[in-house]
Amino acid sequence: MPGSVPAYTLTRKRMKNVRMVVRNGTGEVRVSAPMRMPQRDIDAWVRSKSAWIAAKQAEALEHPAPLAPGAESDALRRSLAPVLESLLDEWVPRMGVPHPTWRMRIMRSRWGSCNKTTRTVTFSVELARKDYHLVEYVVVHELAHLIEANHGAGFYAVMDRHLPGWREHRAELNGRQVD
Repeated sequence: MPGSVPAYTLTRKRMKNVRMVVRNGTGEVRVSAPMRMPQRDIDAWVRSKSAWIAAKQAEALEHPAPLAPGAESDALRRSLAPVLESLLDEWVPRMGVPHPTWRMRIMRSRWGSCNKTTRTVTFSVELARKDYHLVEYVVVHELAHLIEANHGAGFYAVMDRHLPGWREHRAELNGRQVD
C-alpha cells in the first residue's frame, strides 16, 4: 500500500539524529530516534526511506543472520582453528614477525583485530564461512599490524610486499568491486 510506513522496531535514545539499520538474515528494520522526537515525525522519516528499506531488505535476505553463541558458532570455530593454525605457521616466518597469541570470537563489524603491544590477534569466527584465500588475506593483514600498527603507507607497503593482490581479496571479502 503506497504511503504506508514499513514495519520497524523503535528504540529511543539520547541522540541528535535518527538512525536506521536493516538486519542481515531477517530484514528486520530497527530505528533509533531522539527521546523527544514525535512519533509522527519518526513515521514520516521511515516512510520517506521506504524505497531504500525495500532494497536493503532484499539484500539482507541474501546474507546469513549474524552469528550467535551456540552450536553453529562452535562448529565454525572447530573448522576454522586448524586453518588459522596452518596459516599462522606459514606466514609468521615468511613475514618475520613473532608468533602472536591468537583467538577467535564472534565479531560484528570486523574480520580480525591486532593488539601490537600484547601481540594478540583475534579472528572473527565468521571467517569459517569464507574461502581459504580470504582467510589468508585476514591472517596476513593482522600479522602486518605487528610490523605497522596503523593503516598508513608503511602498512600498505608491507601488504604489497607479502600479498600482492590483497586489495582484490579485501574487496571480495567486503562484497565490493575493485576499481
